[in-house]
Amino acid sequence: MPAIFSAFVGATTAMLPATLDAWIARAAASVSPMIRDRTILVAAVFTVALLYAACRLHQFFVPPRALRHLPRAPIAVYLRWILKGGGFLALNDAIMRAVREDALRTGLIASMSDTPRVYLRWFVGVWIVAVSNPDDAKTVFLNHELYEKGRINVGYAREFFGNNVAGAQRQRKVVTRVRAVDHVGDPARHLIAHWDALGVIDPSQWMQRLTLDALSSAAFGHTMDSIHHPDNPMVTTYNRIIHNLFQQGPLLNPLYKLTPGAARLRHDMKAFNNQVFAMIEAKTAERDLRRASGGGKIEDESHRDLLDMMIDAQQGTTFSKEDLRSNTVVFFLAGHETTATALSFALYLLAMHPGVQQRARDEVIQIMGDLPSKPTPVDQVPYPTVEQERQFTFLNCVIKEVMRLYPSAPQLPMRIAMASSTLSDGTHVPAHTHITVDMWALHHAHEYWGDDADKFNPDRWAESVLPDGTVPMQPGARGYTWAPFAGGQRICLGQQFSLVEQRVVLAMMLLRYEWTATQTGRQNMTRRSE
Repeated sequence: MPAIFSAFVGATTAMLPATLDAWIARAAASVSPMIRDRTILVAAVFTVALLYAACRLHQFFVPPRALRHLPRAPIAVYLRWILKGGGFLALNDAIMRAVREDALRTGLIASMSDTPRVYLRWFVGVWIVAVSNPDDAKTVFLNHELYEKGRINVGYAREFFGNNVAGAQRQRKVVTRVRAVDHVGDPARHLIAHWDALGVIDPSQWMQRLTLDALSSAAFGHTMDSIHHPDNPMVTTYNRIIHNLFQQGPLLNPLYKLTPGAARLRHDMKAFNNQVFAMIEAKTAERDLRRASGGGKIEDESHRDLLDMMIDAQQGTTFSKEDLRSNTVVFFLAGHETTATALSFALYLLAMHPGVQQRARDEVIQIMGDLPSKPTPVDQVPYPTVEQERQFTFLNCVIKEVMRLYPSAPQLPMRIAMASSTLSDGTHVPAHTHITVDMWALHHAHEYWGDDADKFNPDRWAESVLPDGTVPMQPGARGYTWAPFAGGQRICLGQQFSLVEQRVVLAMMLLRYEWTATQTGRQNMTRRSE
């Protein structure tokens, strides 16, 4: 053994903790006499650890051999974005530009305006097959036995959201019975009271607070009141959790879970979960008391919240309180974050296209009637009834176009191939490969949307309107080229709630205001003449 290596191993041996030193001594006693020399054993352990680390680094930076032919962006593109903390839109533009350059270089596409049908994405050391064509999107959505639900096990996302597998179909039916109209109108009125006083607003934070209040009302039976009290402890705890869960930078640290930041996140998750469990206990006790007094369950569904319905649905099953908690949290995220994003972009695009804004307003007035000529008190600003919100046609076209251009969850859903499979272009996907549908690329592909794919044009949906004025919101209605909520059995849990919420909020804003965009990206909300 070279002298320098012997010296290094000797020094390493001297630094070993007592427990590890004792383990090596026991290991040495149990192996062949030929390798009982402690120096040789330490060298062997060190070499194995080094080889393991090298293997992990190789997997971290180099895609699997079977997938290396697929176009991909250099990892430097991702790392630069993670370290700089740029916005998602900038990241996605950079990724797709690099992917197209790679695909063009290898002859997979003919020009930079084309989109490769399949490419590779990278997420904190995990390589993901991304499909950006409707044929494979449909297969991934519908063949749930081949492409099973999966998550990348980094950070604390799995611990917070759970697996959401037990009783999924039963709980999905429960969620569709929650009437969003009954939970959105009052928070929207509270928002209007603030906007009347402010005039110029940044819609993003306000939409986050509005949808949080609507979702807490729907999920728990009472609002968090974040519009009036954004510093509410449960609100601030939830916001910290969501912010930290989706920060990729800290996840690059292999010792992340030992850091103070991870400890704070665990503390916040425990505090939030304890509050949710307390609500479950209170709801269960209230339900038991109601039944004991002969009241039975509440028959009027408009007075029931999600938690109450889920507790009823799980009776007589193996559904646990943890399952209730995780499903409530997933519904919370699906209906809050995604809807807030969609509404923020809708307000922005309507500000940039006043003609479209006026057409949407005209339809709302035609269906709901205009505000009275005298100033309307905030608590009397109408919101659409269930029957009225179902009559909107052009407003639904606006919503579909907003979600095409800016899908709230650009990559859906994360799946794992349970067996080897072949995609429509002949790409072989090995078993246990992560696979996703790149909604952003699919929604912006010129191959499916034409030369104006990047333009806001609600009229592109006119041809899909049914004779009764209904605008289909299923992904199959346009051959799976539009699927912001995914599809199949695992379509987004909060889809219907989100769509109703968007219709109600936009209808109320269109009745109350006319708005334009300022140079700083904010919106100037002007009350309409009444």
